[in-house]
Amino acid sequence: MKKALCLCFCLVFMASLYADSDVYVIKNARILTVTSGTLERGMIFIQDGKIERVGQQLDIPMNDVRVIDAEGMWVTPGLIDSHSHLGLGPSGGITEDNEMSDPCTPHLRIIDSIHPEGMEPHKDSFKDAVAQGVTTIIARPGSGNVIGGQSAALKLFGKTVDEMILVFPADMKMAMGRKGYYASKGQLPITKMGTAYVVRKAMMDAADYRDTVLLYEKTKGKKPDTPPPKRDLKNESMLKVLNGEMPVHIHASAVDDIMTAVRLADEFNFYKLSLAHAEESYKVADELAKRDIVVVVGPMMIIFDDEGNLINIADYLVKNGVEVNIMTDADVVQQEFLRFQACIAVKYGMDPLEALKAITINPAKLIGMEARIGSLEPGKDADLVLFDGDPFDIQSSVRKVFINGHIVYDSENK
Repeated sequence: MKKALCLCFCLVFMASLYADSDVYVIKNARILTVTSGTLERGMIFIQDGKIERVGQQLDIPMNDVRVIDAEGMWVTPGLIDSHSHLGLGPSGGITEDNEMSDPCTPHLRIIDSIHPEGMEPHKDSFKDAVAQGVTTIIARPGSGNVIGGQSAALKLFGKTVDEMILVFPADMKMAMGRKGYYASKGQLPITKMGTAYVVRKAMMDAADYRDTVLLYEKTKGKKPDTPPPKRDLKNESMLKVLNGEMPVHIHASAVDDIMTAVRLADEFNFYKLSLAHAEESYKVADELAKRDIVVVVGPMMIIFDDEGNLINIADYLVKNGVEVNIMTDADVVQQEFLRFQACIAVKYGMDPLEALKAITINPAKLIGMEARIGSLEPGKDADLVLFDGDPFDIQSSVRKVFINGHIVYDSENK
């Protein structure tokens, strides 16, 4: 009898836990999985913050499960912006993403500048972003410096930046082109040549520092009194780039700056290079494709070439074998408009699936998180968005947003 009562109590207790946890079934939805096609009237089972199952007709007990009837809705993965300055100040205003005292600051960490509640005049920027389906961003230093510092991938869920961190460091942010601030001070770099030199010198300094450390390690066994080399945060940070431990993300717009970035990547064997903006990348798409260089397009999506022909940058690159991400560069375009950036590309001819990849799975791959986010697959984090129509119809609205299996936005309960 005691065993029976104990078993009964355990079953009731487990059922209670199950009911109180974030366990959901979304049914009757049009599910854009991104990696495994589209499911009509599909179902998603969410438990313990993860996507447990995705399918057409899932055999799931509906007791103690929160059921969302998504009749007429479209479901996508949570949207990912791979180049943002969210929480770092308004574009054109005082920002926290450029430490202008030195053109080379690889040792700086963007997580030390982010205001997780947003900044004036866009105080609700984090909430607004989530309300439009943005669940993850890569927050980056600005481009005032040549080497700006270390980026971070953040989920937009949590009270502090530390709670939000998904990947840190995500990559090393660099920027080609002339640096007007330093030119105005008569300080190197004044020219584009000077900008490239700053990168080369930083890489060579890191190599010298590595040699010093290796020599110390080699000799300390024979000479225990040998003093260790002085710690150097700049060189330690650049060593991660030199050793292929940290990807590199380079701001470059004009074709000459793009090719300088490519040249530096070839010289120093950069790991997983991505380019930001790269408006003239269409001119050298073949060079980028053969090197597997990712281009993060935006905020400018459409340009005209030298003959006056309209170029849909993201679409052109994809059709020429270049992997593309789409970004806002928030607050240049405010963070909540990431989907609308992709809508522009679709309006001018980009395949909707490729545009969706550019704001989901491709950014996930860029930060090495494709096993956790970016598509709707079993085992992945339950980051997803429910739209009341086609996500690439600007009249469609976000109805619900999940991050880590929690509803973080509900249009019916704002």
